[in-house]
Amino acid sequence: MDEDNALPPLSVDAPADTTPARRSPYELLMRQSRKMGQIAMRTYDATRQFLRRDVSSIVPRSPDAILFGKASATTKVSTATAVRRSHDILAAVKTIWLPINLFPDSIVVDRAKVTITRRTFFWTSEVITTRIEDILSVTANLGPFFGSIIIATRVMNSTDHYEIDFFWRRDAMYVKEIIQGYVIAQHNNLDTSHLNRDELIDTLLDLGRDSSV
Repeated sequence: MDEDNALPPLSVDAPADTTPARRSPYELLMRQSRKMGQIAMRTYDATRQFLRRDVSSIVPRSPDAILFGKASATTKVSTATAVRRSHDILAAVKTIWLPINLFPDSIVVDRAKVTITRRTFFWTSEVITTRIEDILSVTANLGPFFGSIIIATRVMNSTDHYEIDFFWRRDAMYVKEIIQGYVIAQHNNLDTSHLNRDELIDTLLDLGRDSSV
């Protein structure tokens, strides 16, 4: 066989070097700096959006709504709820009809006030409304069957107290304890706005009940 026509020997290529090139300290520093810059920009944008929010949307409903990561047990009563609940009737008593008391009077106690209605004739009455905060004391004069209520107020006018006679004895005791309990609660700054009607009545009766020997 002619040597000039012989095929050249096959050459085997050396395996390619797959080891990644090591980055220089300068390149590593620049890469870390870019990452920190991106994080700083995202933090800046989030802070700017947070500051642009309406303050009312981020303030909790009550100052202690969040306490150490837990919801507080106390919440303030909304204005609409307070107005609606202010008309809750806690006590309503009426004097009995007698020949000497032809037009019965009445006392109504709600969460905000005491309303005394004096009737002198048909469709004729005098309505006296006193805030709970303006009542100084309440007194009950009790007999075997009947009782009367005397309410003293701080309002400076011609009459500083009101007396209503001819209640049934139990009605006089009841309304006296309710009003007296409310006066004690107000004097000691006890918050009763969160109590429902039945809970409030029980609390006021306990506060207003006279201690016996």
